[in-house]
Amino acid sequence: MASVRGRQRQLSLWGAFAAGTTLGGAATGLGLGVLSGLVSPVPERVRLVLLVVLVLALVVLDALTPRLPLPQRSILIPQEVFARGMARGGLRFGLEYGCGWRTLVPSAAAYLAALFVLLVVPPWWVAVALGAAFGLSRSWAVLLWIGLGSPGWQTFLAGHSRVLERAGSALAGLLLLAAAWARLGG
Repeated sequence: MASVRGRQRQLSLWGAFAAGTTLGGAATGLGLGVLSGLVSPVPERVRLVLLVVLVLALVVLDALTPRLPLPQRSILIPQEVFARGMARGGLRFGLEYGCGWRTLVPSAAAYLAALFVLLVVPPWWVAVALGAAFGLSRSWAVLLWIGLGSPGWQTFLAGHSRVLERAGSALAGLLLLAAAWARLGG
């Protein structure tokens, strides 16, 4: 969006991008929800213990490593997606980015949410809502860039990027474990 001038235009393009990220995340949530049926025969207590162990391990891994060593695609989404226009390109880019499988995932939070869906086996609509929330949250960085401007955004990221990622993983882990306990353990 660096080549797009005018805050109103940037915000409208962010809207297309946010719609795409939200839909992409919702699709991933639905897919994970369907896959969770494969582990539903495993007793709830076993799934809860496994979730606690994996969440704690991922949060610690994320906190101790400078770069998250989990499977992810390090290839960027090509700029050719914008060949048919900025709004359509923003939507398509958002779909690919929001699904979480097409590009970098900077923290363990996405993996934690995926484990939650797979092991807690929530109703399908919860899996879709969680995926949509993940996708929408991936669009917030662009909205902050629009609000802060390029120099402000770069200054902000220079001092906070990895701290925010680690804090996000820890908070996500805590909230997801609380939700899992309420659903399975309580």
